[in-house]
Amino acid sequence: MDIGENKEATPDVQDDLELFRNQWRRELEEKARGSTEKDVSQEDDEIHTKARELFLQGVKLEETGKLYDAIRFYKKAVTLVPDIEKEAFQFTGRQALRNNQGTSNAMKESVVEAGVEEDELEMLNLIERFSNVNLDNQPLIQPEVNTQSMHIGQLPVEVLNYILKWVVSSDLDLRSLEACAQVCRGFYLAARDEEIWRLICVRVWGQSILTGKDNLWRNLYLSSAKIHFNGVYISKMTYIREGERSFQDHESYRAWHMVEYYRLVRLFPGGRILMTISADDPGLTAKLMNNKNFCSVQGAMFGEYRVVDNSLICVLHKPKPKKIMPKFSRKKRRDSVVFNDVPDQDFLVEFSIKGSRSRILQWQSYNIVSKYSCGRERIDPVSLSDSNYPRMKFIRVGSYHFESCAPL
Repeated sequence: MDIGENKEATPDVQDDLELFRNQWRRELEEKARGSTEKDVSQEDDEIHTKARELFLQGVKLEETGKLYDAIRFYKKAVTLVPDIEKEAFQFTGRQALRNNQGTSNAMKESVVEAGVEEDELEMLNLIERFSNVNLDNQPLIQPEVNTQSMHIGQLPVEVLNYILKWVVSSDLDLRSLEACAQVCRGFYLAARDEEIWRLICVRVWGQSILTGKDNLWRNLYLSSAKIHFNGVYISKMTYIREGERSFQDHESYRAWHMVEYYRLVRLFPGGRILMTISADDPGLTAKLMNNKNFCSVQGAMFGEYRVVDNSLICVLHKPKPKKIMPKFSRKKRRDSVVFNDVPDQDFLVEFSIKGSRSRILQWQSYNIVSKYSCGRERIDPVSLSDSNYPRMKFIRVGSYHFESCAPL
């Protein structure tokens, strides 16, 4: 009986063993298939991540103005994922919601001396949007209260532009121009007139800016290094000097004094410059520098300047002292008096325009040119140190553009 039962049980054991083998083989195949799919999906995620990083890097380069490099990154990203622009937009949108911060801050750039920041892309859209507004033949500037008197919105566009030229004035008061642009959409479009900004660029850089320039004049002004006219550039210098000992002081006592003085530079439209050095309050000294032909500060020097790329080149003239003829007695002959040949001095100064808003002047070179009456010239370079020639920062002075003397 035992032998027969073993013979009958042998096929069942083999069937169970074959069933176990098949099931084990099936499980191994499913695991291998799952790992392969997981590897493929992980590889796709890596490709999408790399393409998104390339696309966002191209966006940053485009914002900084490096368009050629940005196009190269865009091509690499599109090669990896053709629809990467939509994915990157969705990704940045989710990041913005997650961080509770808008991404518009990266698109902002500095505007004029007012220090107002705008989204340049949104500004262009505003100009197009305001230009396409249909008001049924009504002016863009609408009165807030209906009156019988004539409203400024009923004036022709040419008259309104001429009024804005008086707002800017010959002193280039761009802060007031931007304030007018914030009144309404009609003033906004009038303040963006290309003719006004062309005249502004000519006043800043001269007639040479007109050659080979086909850009928008306002964009050219905002993107270029520029100087400011509604204030002064100022720097503070200090040094220590030994004082005098009074008769009551002990012999071991030594007095030391900390001396502070300021150097101020004001730039006028049209190429006129004024530089002063004073130990008085800089606020009071700056108010005295309100005339391009006269300054009551002792030792003030006038000159000319020119902006070349990112450099400010200046030529300052030392004021000539009044000649006082000596009185001769009968006993002394005129030939016995010896006159010293005092040369006329010019100061050649070069600054580099620095800062995000072009509000810093960094000293680059300083030379003194002495011209003698005999025709001989001598050039003496001045060593520039941070203690004696620190960088100059711009400070706005409200009284400079208090009134307009002439239109732009």
